[in-house]
Amino acid sequence: MSSAPEQSCKPSGDWSQLLLNKVVIVTGAGGAIGAAISHCCVLHGARVAIADINKNAADAVVTKIITDDQTQKDNVMGIELDVTDEQAIQKAVKAVVDKWNRVDVLVNNAAIFTLCSIEDASAEAWSEIFNVNVRGYALMAKAVVPLMKKQRSGSIIQMASISSWVAQPNFVPYSTTKGAVLQMTRNLALDLGSFNIRCNSICPGTILTQATTTHAANLQLTMDEFTAAEVKKQCLKRLGSPEEIANLTVFLASDLCHFATGASFLADGGYTTI
Repeated sequence: MSSAPEQSCKPSGDWSQLLLNKVVIVTGAGGAIGAAISHCCVLHGARVAIADINKNAADAVVTKIITDDQTQKDNVMGIELDVTDEQAIQKAVKAVVDKWNRVDVLVNNAAIFTLCSIEDASAEAWSEIFNVNVRGYALMAKAVVPLMKKQRSGSIIQMASISSWVAQPNFVPYSTTKGAVLQMTRNLALDLGSFNIRCNSICPGTILTQATTTHAANLQLTMDEFTAAEVKKQCLKRLGSPEEIANLTVFLASDLCHFATGASFLADGGYTTI
């Protein structure tokens, strides 16, 4: 039995640089939450591979980060990545290692959303959503785990959802995939813990993004109507921001969180409490 590493609550170093020199891969980084995670990781000293199936979206995030701070130009790279394509994943991870020699953190954030009843969910729709939301996460983990094992360290952070925990109307395909993410997280934590690799999931509630606006429109609601209905379900009576999910991601990726693995962290304004 190994002893716990010596820890202290006394601040040491720069706490604004919680990820200093860590190499991070963020999938689905062209969207609001992925972009916020990427930016926050860079601000905390990380080198970040900003990966998205839409290369233009990934490049836009890279450009925004560099525009905000020219000194970050060597700390970010944009990658076109379809997480359902194992060869593309291997190529992307190789590009990251070729540039920065390691991978310390994987943020599995790429996802698609399907809103429909069980009767309307086609076999093709089921395959598509599982390929991205579950199989894609597994293939990404498969690609980085050998590197993390050699390093004897690593953190895998998986974006789940409150839909992993609660039933919502016409969410069957999406909720099923997000429930699977929680179980994958637990199993990865079990299998990889002896290599000092942690795996945790984040379960966001309703976050104010363009996707949320689109979802409201699909429900034939204005954003004011949608927001009013959502905040009634929450303790904090407001929607969350992408930056709040990004801050939690940085904490889970950092050395402040050494002893947490196999856990699911709810960031839902108290949605699942009521």
